[in-house]
Amino acid sequence: MSFYKYITEKRNDSPELKKTMEAVAKDLIKYKTDELKPGILLGLIQSGKTRAFIGVIAKGFDDGFDVAIVFTKNSVALVEQTMKRLKSEFEMPIDRNKLYVWDVIKLQSTQQLTGYVLSNKIILVVKKESKNLEKLHEVFKNPILKTKKVLIVDDEADMASVSFVADKTKEEGIDYAKVAASISKLRSNLKGNNSFLQVTATPYSLYLQPEDGNINKDEYAPLRPAFTHLLEPHPYYIGGKYYFEDSLIPNSQASYIHVQVSEDELGLLNGKSKTKNSYNKKLIDNILKTKALEKYRLAIYNFLVGGAIRQIQEKGDDFWAKPYHCAFVLHTSTTKQIHLMQKNLTEDLILTLAKLKSKELNDIFLDSYTNLSLSIKASRTILPKFQLIIDAIYNALQNNNVGVVEINSENQVAELLGEDGQLRLDNPFNIFVGGQSLDRGITIDHLIGFFYGRSPGTFQMDTVLQHSRMYGSRSHEDLAVTRFYASARVYEAMRNMHWFDQDLRENISKDVKTATARFIAKQGNTIIPAGPNKLRASSLLSFKAFSRLLPIGFQTRSNTDTRPIIEKIDKIIAAKRDPNKPNFIITKKEAIEIIENIRNTFAYEGQFGNRGLEWDTAPFIKALELALEKNKPNEVIVFYQEGREASRLKNHGNSFMDAPDDGKTDLPKSKQLAKFGPVLMLLKQKGKKTSGWRDAPFYWPVLIMPENMPNYVYCES
Repeated sequence: MSFYKYITEKRNDSPELKKTMEAVAKDLIKYKTDELKPGILLGLIQSGKTRAFIGVIAKGFDDGFDVAIVFTKNSVALVEQTMKRLKSEFEMPIDRNKLYVWDVIKLQSTQQLTGYVLSNKIILVVKKESKNLEKLHEVFKNPILKTKKVLIVDDEADMASVSFVADKTKEEGIDYAKVAASISKLRSNLKGNNSFLQVTATPYSLYLQPEDGNINKDEYAPLRPAFTHLLEPHPYYIGGKYYFEDSLIPNSQASYIHVQVSEDELGLLNGKSKTKNSYNKKLIDNILKTKALEKYRLAIYNFLVGGAIRQIQEKGDDFWAKPYHCAFVLHTSTTKQIHLMQKNLTEDLILTLAKLKSKELNDIFLDSYTNLSLSIKASRTILPKFQLIIDAIYNALQNNNVGVVEINSENQVAELLGEDGQLRLDNPFNIFVGGQSLDRGITIDHLIGFFYGRSPGTFQMDTVLQHSRMYGSRSHEDLAVTRFYASARVYEAMRNMHWFDQDLRENISKDVKTATARFIAKQGNTIIPAGPNKLRASSLLSFKAFSRLLPIGFQTRSNTDTRPIIEKIDKIIAAKRDPNKPNFIITKKEAIEIIENIRNTFAYEGQFGNRGLEWDTAPFIKALELALEKNKPNEVIVFYQEGREASRLKNHGNSFMDAPDDGKTDLPKSKQLAKFGPVLMLLKQKGKKTSGWRDAPFYWPVLIMPENMPNYVYCES
């Protein structure tokens, strides 16, 4: 039996997965690949990329490759996880001495590589770190090994093998230029044939390096790998689409997923407090009541209620059935001192709850039960009675069934990995507190709560997306009780990243050889072509055909301040509008004037919880101008509606409203109009105080890009 047949039958791989793995293996032989023009296997975060590249290695062995080198992130945990996965999936070939799998740093001596060993297949797992790379070069001094046909697989290849300027300040703690140089040196020393495959979910450094120049004044073409194959996610995969697209559908299961956390609360959790030396004791003393930690406390409550719901739903009569265990991740800082504080804080909250009587828990958990019941109802799954939930939580607290684990080192993660390479869930309720050790490649089953507070001044796109441990295989029932806690600024940044990521994949799926992304940036008050390697943007915006662009999170200024501005906008509209029709035409100048006037009606202050969400009209106007260039250059189609009563908040006040346009009427009509040019929706709101506003009428603009719009990416230069 071949390696490939063995592994695909053992795993019962789907026809779609086999088709992709076979295509990748075929192109590794067909194309010349190297560190600058690699082959790419492009998946989604937590979507089964490891399973796929192991299958590619198996097919490669059948096709004549003798040795596979698997580069992993600079992480003890990922090396451990990769080793366990390889040994598990290649169990029989290893047992029959047809295949040898080693962590290169643990090779006792190159003398282990006897003639017999070298006559069989070998997999070497190498951490992207200097000592591991040095050991790899030492191993390949073996003259026989040099002549072997080698397949190099670079896992989590976001930045490795692209020669950047050295930067030791990166959280990965690795100089990618040196990794690239080391791999290049290894390849040059190999006398036999070798191929290079990079496996990633965040390929920006691989695709988005600028070429010799720009296509025209606004467009850069990205660098192309030798070949690219997209890995389609498995049927149970949940990713950005659920968190950032499905969540826009009112009253859907996904619409409840995001719970907004204030920047002040995140700052307090991260130790940024005026009372830094004494806040710990104060918080503990008032842990059940303090408003300063309202969403943190809610997150823990939701987790306990959600976990109890799922345990009751999954409970059966089989004594030997695996009990349901769930997980919660608190990931807001990379500082060990902060991790310890957060662990102590969480333990104190759990201990405080454990001292309460069952009846006292009723009032504490009722709001969580009520909120979770909305998403459970939307999911059409069974909602257990409230008293059953209280009893389950009470028993868990009394029996110490809630584990709080601090993880801030690779060794700690490695110790907690199960035989399947996933983070072990030892308790019915597991709360993990930690930093970057909990990011790339770490899989956490039944993760129903993710409190994410990493909020840098500048978001580096591949890094932020890789923090998304809430992506992956998630059941419909788990999703009904899942919540994602983040600030509005972080959530919107991640949403924009999702759209860009999706647009890039769409480009590749259409035609990887010709698809082009167009990069623009703001510099001062002007928009210029952007070098697409500068995707470390605090603001990132991707737009294409039928994209919708709009401000989110704003509050209005007072009625006194906004009235003259609104009257000015009304006057422009009245001069153009036919009262019997919802749509009419205005000039580009008039559209820009309206947009700038609308911006002047918005307020961003700490009391409104929207700092960091300020609406920058520059990319909005630039998108409009680019759309007009593709159509009639001075005709903006307006879709006008008045008397609207959109709320400022949604999800019981837990997040900002992001869909003022009715998806059943406004959006379909605007998309019809967008066949002829860009559409500026002007949705005039009543702005009532009961809806969260300031009793001041205002306009909420939504820009719909035209049907013939190519892909553009805006970032801040």
